Amino acid sequence: MTNNKLKGIFGAFVLTAVATTSVVAGGDEFSEPFGKPTRTTMLLPLEDTTTSRVDLLLDKYVAKKGGLTEETLKISGVTRFLTIYRSMQESYVDMINADKNFSFTDYPLASVGSNGAANGAYPMLELNLQSKLAKNFDFNVGYSLSHSFSGALTEGSAQNINAVQNLNFKAAYRSGMLKSTVYAGEVLWTNLSRFTMGQPEYRDNYFERLPWDWYRKSFTRYQEYYSLSSNIGQQNLGNSPLQGFIGEFEVLPLQLNFKAIYGRTNRSVALSSSTRDFPSFTHGYRLEKLIFERQIRGKVGVNLYQKNADEAFTGGLPDNNTIGSLDFGLKVANKVNVSGEFGMGKLENSYFTNNPLDDGTGAGGVLKVEFDRRAVLWPFSVEYYHIQKNLVSLDGSILNSNTGARDGGFGTEAIYDNTQQINISNEVGQLANNRSGVNLKLEATLDKLKIQFGYSIGQELTNAGDTITIQHRVNSFSRSRFRPWFQAGGPYARIKSAFFRTFETITIGNKYYDATNRELLGFNTIELFLKYKLPIGKKHELVLLNFSSANSVKEGFNVFSNIDSKTYTTLVYNDFIAAFKLTEKVSLVANYAVEHFRGSERTNLSPDVVAVEDANGNSLNSADRIIKQYGSAYAAGIDYDFNKTTSLHLRGKYMTHEDKNFTKDKFSGFETNFELKIFF
Repeated sequence: MTNNKLKGIFGAFVLTAVATTSVVAGGDEFSEPFGKPTRTTMLLPLEDTTTSRVDLLLDKYVAKKGGLTEETLKISGVTRFLTIYRSMQESYVDMINADKNFSFTDYPLASVGSNGAANGAYPMLELNLQSKLAKNFDFNVGYSLSHSFSGALTEGSAQNINAVQNLNFKAAYRSGMLKSTVYAGEVLWTNLSRFTMGQPEYRDNYFERLPWDWYRKSFTRYQEYYSLSSNIGQQNLGNSPLQGFIGEFEVLPLQLNFKAIYGRTNRSVALSSSTRDFPSFTHGYRLEKLIFERQIRGKVGVNLYQKNADEAFTGGLPDNNTIGSLDFGLKVANKVNVSGEFGMGKLENSYFTNNPLDDGTGAGGVLKVEFDRRAVLWPFSVEYYHIQKNLVSLDGSILNSNTGARDGGFGTEAIYDNTQQINISNEVGQLANNRSGVNLKLEATLDKLKIQFGYSIGQELTNAGDTITIQHRVNSFSRSRFRPWFQAGGPYARIKSAFFRTFETITIGNKYYDATNRELLGFNTIELFLKYKLPIGKKHELVLLNFSSANSVKEGFNVFSNIDSKTYTTLVYNDFIAAFKLTEKVSLVANYAVEHFRGSERTNLSPDVVAVEDANGNSLNSADRIIKQYGSAYAAGIDYDFNKTTSLHLRGKYMTHEDKNFTKDKFSGFETNFELKIFF
């Protein structure tokens, strides 16, 4: 490629990036991570004056460096063709798609409130230009193309294409024992600590084709599910997306690192509102010291996180969130890991102004001890946490049970806040505020059988209201697309939809049970993951994965929860996957999943079953009106790798869901998913 051609390509990218960056910085729409565009940008024509300035800069660089070569310029990306066909035999009345519907994106787009502006899908095309123009300077220009070709929608229409630029820079400088690095642009993935900036960890269904699956052979992902102990979750797990600036300063002899961030995150601004209307920004700081002693090595960090905002464009009401914390991670005697974090937080908005008994402050701590294979035969970990309700960071790893903090700011309607999980029946390993609890994990290997066991127990710290949140794991991705981002969906306005996940809100109390003076809730979770790998001949291999979990919520603290008169909800889930390597290029996968959820006489009672009462008004058939849900999934798929960079994936599923007593809560149907992915 000639220097003139490279100059033209580079100049076009720079000018387009500058043009689109000026639009975003001027206060139009903030682009969500994961390629969720909120506006359409267009390539602007090159003006002679600007082109001349770029040509002068490039001519100077070419004359000095001898041209842009493959060593200094790299173009890469991925293109993705996706189609999802759904044919429902029965469906929810508020499902935004038709019962028989083709979609060409992960999520449909519809006018369903503040989150309706976001496509909510991974892009169909990502193009990235990366260059190292100087020894200590990198720049990166990327473009994401996404569309909303999702067939007929019952609310609004969505036939458009969105292009979003992803421009970021990195500059590093080292002088003697000092090193400084600056990052600027979007989207920057970063973290401070679990309490301040990170992400909650959820277990994903391993049958689904996750949009963030990075490049590797198709069957390799199932081999990794078998061999790795940690959950293989979403992209940039443990990090938060940032549009803005990051600065790092290192003092090498002292092993000190200082980090500062400034900008906006996807939780800072309501998706339906421009940045002008909500002058919100997030800034944070971390001072970290590495420790290397004979018996102890690790790090200790001090963190400060703050989100500053107004509740609305007018009124001047503050909506601020501040957290300070100390965290550490140490390895003792090269066998035992000890980690933890302790912090304090303060929320400030009209919710606390109108509640004089709540000053918005809260504290919390978590301590974890892990024993690896050098210390014990079967590795295990024990984690204890105690987190008050006002220790909240929607950018962090703590699940939020506080109605005084909302996604996009306190001005966001609760029905569009997908971070609010009141009294959630959590997975093992997850942290939630307004709760104290213990997480226990253990691993064992018996020949080719790998066993992972998890147990979680927790209790409310204060009465957090009259609802419980449970997670539906069977068909969770499909269900989240019925009415995405809405938090009061379904025939009884209880379904909560988030990206790739589905939850449900259960009400505590009814006509026959007053929950006003209830005891504090207790939470129990048991998980068992069995993994087995069987070589068949020299070229074939079978991987079997079976995951089971049981969750319960009841009054009082319970070490081992049994179903009794104080039980509110119970949920049992099982997921079985078989993956078979047929050839080097072809792999087959099958999945069967089942879920049973049951309420109690202390929760929602069905309006569809006639109530029977005695002369005193006491219920005689409450047990016949409780929530009784049963869901299942029967699925199979095939993966084909054309070569190292190109693969196709086909998935077919039959899904069912039915509540015996809430007769409108049912659906069934087929869903077929086809994806072609090409890396370049």
